[in-house]
Amino acid sequence: MEVKDWTSVCFDEGRSTLRHWREDHVRRPEESVELWEHVLSRRPSALGDELWVVYEQVCIAALDCARLDVAAECMNALQKKFPNSHRVLKLQAMRLEAMGRYDDAVGVYDTLTARDEANPSYRKRKVAVLKAQGKRTEAIRELNDYLKKFLNDNEAWLELSNLYLGECEYAKAAHCLEELILAQPHNSLYLQRYADVKYTLGGTDNVEQAKQYFLQAAKINPNNMRALYGLFFSCQWLVQKTTGQKRKEYVALASWATDQLIDRFQMAADESSAHLDDQVKTVEQMFAALKLFSSA
Repeated sequence: MEVKDWTSVCFDEGRSTLRHWREDHVRRPEESVELWEHVLSRRPSALGDELWVVYEQVCIAALDCARLDVAAECMNALQKKFPNSHRVLKLQAMRLEAMGRYDDAVGVYDTLTARDEANPSYRKRKVAVLKAQGKRTEAIRELNDYLKKFLNDNEAWLELSNLYLGECEYAKAAHCLEELILAQPHNSLYLQRYADVKYTLGGTDNVEQAKQYFLQAAKINPNNMRALYGLFFSCQWLVQKTTGQKRKEYVALASWATDQLIDRFQMAADESSAHLDDQVKTVEQMFAALKLFSSA
């Protein structure tokens, strides 16, 4: 795809492009800075009142691509116009983050939170800073406090589950994912991740639960390969722990998962795709081994 030269566009195109990215929440930091430096900064007064949101947009873009000089230019202009603005103070904290002054940034976010406890963004930025510092335990504590006030923030529950997984706190990670499933019971990704955690915890009850959630995830999203593999391996584990009719049910379910996996590989394959052929053979061999064990 041809790369556009953003330094040579006209003023109106540059303005409308930045507005489009801003409204659609598109992050294109390098291009945004280019448009500002080479196009819009030459006639800033022509932007009218839109100048201030452009300054904010370009400041964030500049921080994203480590252009601290451009970020400082935008921030100074905003500071003069809005000397007591919380949004400008948040930008200053983000600049401290970009400079590696994490403790100073946390101090600013704490100040902002004290001034406006109803704004969740300051607390979430603080969690991001703690993660960047490797302070995982403190980030977990901060997110737990945050969720006491903002219980319905699914993004925060997902982040907390990831932090717990990083600490091998699987039961606590499972609790976070249960909250997500309650909020969005038909989200295949949440179901599959919960099943992953339950399988990792081990034990018959947990693996049985994992099997059920892998199956549910696979039915909601038939292209979720991880869920299909998870379903197969859960059944494989359970086959070794059971006998009789229950074992037959697990083998039948593993057979279904095998068929679904093979169908997905065949749909993705083309005539020269030897790699996918190997995947199909591997899945078939896995099921053949399971069937052989179950009949022993």
